Amino acid sequence: MTGFESRADAEMQTLATPELTLEPLCSEHAAAMFDVLSDQAIYRYLDSAPPLSVEQLRALYTRLEPRRSPDGHAVWLNWVILPHGRPPVGYVQATVTSVCDAYIAYVLASRHWGRGYAHGAVKVMLEHLAAAYGVIRYLATVEIENQRSIRLLERLGFQRAGESDLQGRRLSTTERLFVRRLESTDAENAHDPIA
Repeated sequence: MTGFESRADAEMQTLATPELTLEPLCSEHAAAMFDVLSDQAIYRYLDSAPPLSVEQLRALYTRLEPRRSPDGHAVWLNWVILPHGRPPVGYVQATVTSVCDAYIAYVLASRHWGRGYAHGAVKVMLEHLAAAYGVIRYLATVEIENQRSIRLLERLGFQRAGESDLQGRRLSTTERLFVRRLESTDAENAHDPIA
Protein backbone atom coordinates (compact mmCIF):
# COMPACT_ATOMS: atom_id res chain seq x y z
CA MET A 1 0.00 0.00 0.00
CA THR A 2 1.43 3.39 -0.98
CA GLY A 3 1.51 6.39 1.34
CA PHE A 4 -1.22 8.02 -0.74
CA GLU A 5 -3.49 4.99 -0.41
CA SER A 6 -2.98 4.72 3.33
CA ARG A 7 -3.73 8.43 3.81
CA ALA A 8 -6.81 8.02 1.62
CA ASP A 9 -8.11 5.40 4.04
CA ALA A 10 -7.73 7.71 7.04
CA GLU A 11 -10.94 8.81 8.67
CA MET A 12 -12.16 12.18 7.49
CA GLN A 13 -11.64 14.90 10.06
CA THR A 14 -13.55 17.93 11.26
CA LEU A 15 -11.66 21.16 10.60
CA ALA A 16 -12.07 24.47 12.38
CA THR A 17 -11.21 28.15 12.28
CA PRO A 18 -12.10 30.74 14.93
CA GLU A 19 -15.31 31.48 12.96
CA LEU A 20 -16.16 28.19 11.24
CA THR A 21 -16.45 24.45 11.66
CA LEU A 22 -16.05 22.23 8.61
CA GLU A 23 -17.87 18.94 9.20
CA PRO A 24 -17.27 15.94 6.95
CA LEU A 25 -20.24 15.73 4.60
CA CYS A 26 -22.65 12.87 5.30
CA SER A 27 -26.20 11.93 4.39
CA GLU A 28 -27.52 13.56 7.59
CA HIS A 29 -26.60 16.97 6.13
CA ALA A 30 -29.03 16.61 3.22
CA ALA A 31 -32.01 18.43 4.74
CA ALA A 32 -30.00 21.46 5.87
CA MET A 33 -27.98 21.58 2.64
CA PHE A 34 -31.10 21.35 0.48
CA ASP A 35 -31.97 24.91 1.50
CA VAL A 36 -28.43 26.12 0.73
CA LEU A 37 -28.35 24.39 -2.66
CA SER A 38 -31.81 25.61 -3.67
CA ASP A 39 -30.39 29.13 -4.12
CA GLN A 40 -30.69 29.78 -7.88
CA ALA A 41 -27.95 32.46 -7.79
CA ILE A 42 -25.20 29.90 -7.18
CA TYR A 43 -25.91 28.10 -10.46
CA ARG A 44 -24.95 31.01 -12.70
CA TYR A 45 -21.42 29.57 -12.98
CA LEU A 46 -22.05 25.89 -12.21
CA ASP A 47 -22.69 23.05 -14.66
CA SER A 48 -25.19 21.40 -12.32
CA ALA A 49 -28.77 22.16 -11.34
CA PRO A 50 -30.31 22.52 -7.87
CA PRO A 51 -31.27 19.24 -6.19
CA LEU A 52 -34.85 18.16 -6.88
CA SER A 53 -35.51 16.92 -3.36
CA VAL A 54 -33.93 16.22 0.00
CA GLU A 55 -34.11 12.50 -0.86
CA GLN A 56 -32.12 13.01 -4.06
CA LEU A 57 -29.48 14.99 -2.16
CA ARG A 58 -29.36 12.36 0.60
CA ALA A 59 -28.75 9.65 -2.03
CA LEU A 60 -25.91 11.69 -3.53
CA TYR A 61 -24.32 12.27 -0.14
CA THR A 62 -24.60 8.56 0.65
CA ARG A 63 -22.65 7.80 -2.55
CA LEU A 64 -19.96 10.30 -1.49
CA GLU A 65 -19.52 8.89 2.02
CA PRO A 66 -16.91 6.25 1.04
CA ARG A 67 -14.64 9.23 0.16
CA ARG A 68 -13.26 7.47 -2.93
CA SER A 69 -13.95 7.60 -6.63
CA PRO A 70 -15.58 4.42 -7.98
CA ASP A 71 -12.27 3.33 -9.57
CA GLY A 72 -10.42 3.95 -6.29
CA HIS A 73 -7.87 6.28 -7.89
CA ALA A 74 -9.01 9.53 -6.27
CA VAL A 75 -9.98 10.57 -2.77
CA TRP A 76 -13.18 12.63 -2.54
CA LEU A 77 -13.24 14.96 0.45
CA ASN A 78 -16.28 17.12 1.17
CA TRP A 79 -17.00 19.36 4.15
CA VAL A 80 -20.10 21.32 5.11
CA ILE A 81 -19.28 24.90 6.21
CA LEU A 82 -20.92 25.84 9.51
CA PRO A 83 -20.43 29.25 11.11
CA HIS A 84 -20.28 28.54 14.84
CA GLY A 85 -23.79 28.08 16.23
CA ARG A 86 -25.48 28.52 12.85
CA PRO A 87 -26.83 26.28 10.06
CA PRO A 88 -24.70 25.40 7.01
CA VAL A 89 -23.82 28.13 4.53
CA GLY A 90 -22.18 25.94 1.86
CA TYR A 91 -19.48 23.37 1.28
CA VAL A 92 -15.86 22.92 0.23
CA GLN A 93 -14.49 19.90 -1.53
CA ALA A 94 -11.24 18.42 -2.75
CA THR A 95 -10.48 15.62 -5.14
CA VAL A 96 -7.02 14.33 -4.30
CA THR A 97 -5.80 12.72 -7.50
CA SER A 98 -2.25 11.74 -6.61
CA VAL A 99 0.29 12.01 -3.85
CA CYS A 100 0.71 15.72 -4.56
CA ASP A 101 -2.30 17.09 -6.54
CA ALA A 102 -5.82 18.12 -5.55
CA TYR A 103 -8.67 19.82 -7.38
CA ILE A 104 -10.64 22.08 -5.08
CA ALA A 105 -14.07 23.69 -5.24
CA TYR A 106 -16.45 25.62 -3.00
CA VAL A 107 -20.11 26.65 -3.09
CA LEU A 108 -21.87 29.04 -0.72
CA ALA A 109 -25.44 30.31 -0.74
CA SER A 110 -25.48 33.83 -2.17
CA ARG A 111 -26.84 35.36 1.05
CA HIS A 112 -23.51 34.41 2.67
CA TRP A 113 -21.19 35.84 0.00
CA GLY A 114 -18.81 38.58 1.05
CA ARG A 115 -18.55 37.53 4.72
CA GLY A 116 -15.19 35.76 4.53
CA TYR A 117 -16.68 32.28 4.92
CA ALA A 118 -15.34 30.95 1.61
CA HIS A 119 -11.87 32.35 2.23
CA GLY A 120 -11.67 30.88 5.74
CA ALA A 121 -13.07 27.50 4.73
CA VAL A 122 -10.88 27.07 1.64
CA LYS A 123 -7.77 28.23 3.51
CA VAL A 124 -8.19 25.70 6.33
CA MET A 125 -8.96 22.96 3.78
CA LEU A 126 -5.76 23.73 1.84
CA GLU A 127 -3.71 23.60 5.05
CA HIS A 128 -5.29 20.26 5.94
CA LEU A 129 -4.67 18.80 2.49
CA ALA A 130 -0.99 19.71 2.74
CA ALA A 131 -0.59 18.28 6.23
CA ALA A 132 -2.74 15.15 5.96
CA TYR A 133 -2.38 14.21 2.29
CA GLY A 134 0.91 15.78 1.22
CA VAL A 135 -0.74 17.96 -1.42
CA ILE A 136 1.63 20.52 -2.92
CA ARG A 137 -0.34 21.55 -6.03
CA TYR A 138 -3.94 22.76 -5.91
CA LEU A 139 -6.05 23.27 -9.03
CA ALA A 140 -9.37 25.05 -9.47
CA THR A 141 -11.45 25.73 -12.56
CA VAL A 142 -13.54 28.86 -12.70
CA GLU A 143 -15.75 30.55 -15.27
CA ILE A 144 -14.03 33.61 -16.69
CA GLU A 145 -16.99 35.84 -15.76
CA ASN A 146 -16.96 34.68 -12.13
CA GLN A 147 -14.81 37.54 -10.89
CA ARG A 148 -15.77 36.96 -7.24
CA SER A 149 -14.25 33.45 -7.32
CA ILE A 150 -11.22 34.59 -9.29
CA ARG A 151 -10.49 37.28 -6.67
CA LEU A 152 -10.87 34.70 -3.89
CA LEU A 153 -8.48 32.28 -5.57
CA GLU A 154 -5.93 35.05 -6.13
CA ARG A 155 -6.17 36.09 -2.45
CA LEU A 156 -5.39 32.47 -1.56
CA GLY A 157 -2.25 32.47 -3.73
CA PHE A 158 -3.64 30.86 -6.90
CA GLN A 159 -2.41 32.02 -10.29
CA ARG A 160 -3.72 31.48 -13.78
CA ALA A 161 -2.35 28.20 -15.12
CA GLY A 162 0.56 28.25 -17.53
CA GLU A 163 0.93 26.07 -20.61
CA SER A 164 2.55 23.17 -18.72
CA ASP A 165 -0.41 22.95 -16.31
CA LEU A 166 -2.91 23.10 -19.17
CA GLN A 167 -1.45 20.20 -21.15
CA GLY A 168 -3.92 17.33 -21.43
CA ARG A 169 -6.75 19.21 -19.70
CA ARG A 170 -10.09 19.90 -21.31
CA LEU A 171 -11.59 23.25 -20.48
CA SER A 172 -14.53 24.94 -22.12
CA THR A 173 -13.92 28.24 -23.87
CA THR A 174 -15.39 30.04 -20.84
CA GLU A 175 -13.34 28.23 -18.16
CA ARG A 176 -9.93 29.07 -16.76
CA LEU A 177 -7.63 26.90 -14.67
CA PHE A 178 -5.96 28.38 -11.59
CA VAL A 179 -3.04 26.73 -9.77
CA ARG A 180 -1.37 27.16 -6.40
CA ARG A 181 1.88 25.43 -5.60
CA LEU A 182 3.30 25.09 -2.11
CA GLU A 183 6.93 26.02 -1.74
CA SER A 184 8.99 23.45 0.12
CA THR A 185 9.07 25.69 3.22
CA ASP A 186 5.27 26.00 3.10
CA ALA A 187 4.87 22.23 2.95
CA GLU A 188 7.31 21.75 5.85
CA ASN A 189 5.46 24.31 7.96
CA ALA A 190 1.96 23.07 7.14
CA HIS A 191 0.01 22.22 10.25
CA ASP A 192 -3.15 20.22 10.65
CA PRO A 193 -5.96 22.41 12.05
CA ILE A 194 -8.04 19.54 13.36
CA ALA A 195 -10.83 20.35 15.81
